[in-house]
Amino acid sequence: MSEDVITVSGLAKSYRKKEVVHPLDLSVRKGEILAIIGPSGAGKSTLMRMMDTIEPASQGEMIIFGEPVTKCSAHRIRGRMGMLFQKTVLFDRTVAENVELGLSYRNLPKKERKERVAEILEHMGLSQLAERGARTLSGGEGQRISFARVLATRPEILFLDEPTANLDPVSTQILEEMIIRENRENKTTIILNTHDQAQGQRLADRIAVMMDGSFVQVGSADEVFYHPVSEKVAKFVGIQNIFPGHVRDGEVVSSQVSFCQAPGSLAGNGQNVQIMLRAEDISLSKKGITDGRRSLPGVVISSARSGAFLEVGVNAGCHFTVIVPFRQTGDVYAPGERVWIGWRSDVVHVIPDTS
Repeated sequence: MSEDVITVSGLAKSYRKKEVVHPLDLSVRKGEILAIIGPSGAGKSTLMRMMDTIEPASQGEMIIFGEPVTKCSAHRIRGRMGMLFQKTVLFDRTVAENVELGLSYRNLPKKERKERVAEILEHMGLSQLAERGARTLSGGEGQRISFARVLATRPEILFLDEPTANLDPVSTQILEEMIIRENRENKTTIILNTHDQAQGQRLADRIAVMMDGSFVQVGSADEVFYHPVSEKVAKFVGIQNIFPGHVRDGEVVSSQVSFCQAPGSLAGNGQNVQIMLRAEDISLSKKGITDGRRSLPGVVISSARSGAFLEVGVNAGCHFTVIVPFRQTGDVYAPGERVWIGWRSDVVHVIPDTS
């Protein structure tokens, strides 16, 4: 098992007597990518600045690299870490000089600085930009240069604060590939703050969901996206089909629709539950579904393109939202049309209704 490089205990932050980050506990393993996701204003950036020792906590303790963080140790510990911010910061110098800047503050000999800059630009496929003025670059190129500047310092822990928030999809993909490569090749521990749930799912080994200054769920991508602990988390991670229901004769039921067998922990007759089913886990057909899935006849009530996908609303006892690849279906689903929907029992997530 990997050792913990960061351990946070009771960490909290207040501004003008208002607590914006409530006491948190968290351990970050060496070499992992941890994504902190949540809506704007959840406290993600504040937490990240505290963990990077840029901003002091109002209370709580941190141990980083096995050493307690204090006023005396913070500067030394920070020297082994790096942060890439959401806003690209470039100076009116060449690309190479921008990348070298972080090394200059670390008092490295000039020859070693030049060698490191050339090495990181070559590694990231940016050598051809070395003598360009940094402020002539596109937004995507500029953020890659900012990333190169951080990586040139060879951080053991890398903090990424909404690194692709202002980038186009192509630039986002390029930067995400660089993040993954840095983690895999150098075993760099990476902590990523993002409101883009899909990005967290693509990149992270573990995901921490933060809402209103607190962690509400921490787990693998599969646990968070397919087994959320609450309706609030489910809605945030994009689960569109959420129904109130109850257990009846060993089945989980809502509006006379039987979704699956009741899990053992919720098998009591009459137990109130919440039923969750991802839209992309539902099959849609005009001809019936015969592959052993639970299936229902229904009527299309809405249909709309969403990029490469088709989002279809179906009334089948409950109001279902179904997402299918547009090209794969080849079908047009018009309101009023009769269809069949189906799902495997194992993709239904059921939790107790605590409301």
